[in-house]
Amino acid sequence: GFMAAIQAARTAAELGAPLEVTILEATSKVLNKVKISGGGRCNVLHDETKGIKTISEGYPRGKKQLLGALSRFGPEETAGWFRNEGVQLKTEADGRMFPVTDDSQTIVDALCRAADAAGVTVRTHMR
Repeated sequence: GFMAAIQAARTAAELGAPLEVTILEATSKVLNKVKISGGGRCNVLHDETKGIKTISEGYPRGKKQLLGALSRFGPEETAGWFRNEGVQLKTEADGRMFPVTDDSQTIVDALCRAADAAGVTVRTHMR
């Protein structure tokens, strides 16, 4: 949801129809799952040089749905998005991509900055 909210706000603004986008977070902090993913390093995506068909093969139960999503915003676009947000990425031998800082807070900070820049409101404790 966080990334979708950012993209919705940015796209609407680019089209001249700005939206008021609000993220409702149940906990006291946003992006907790991102913070702990990848052992605290946050594996952002899989090797951007691999084709979407190759990547989707690793997800047999969701392959069809994944192909649809990746055809609209694939690994190259995702890596480019994070680089545009100031996140340097590295690819490990097994193909997983992490921020060069090896710290998921790098990703959390980039997403929060992008949300703020897009005018996205975040409300916590919203059960």
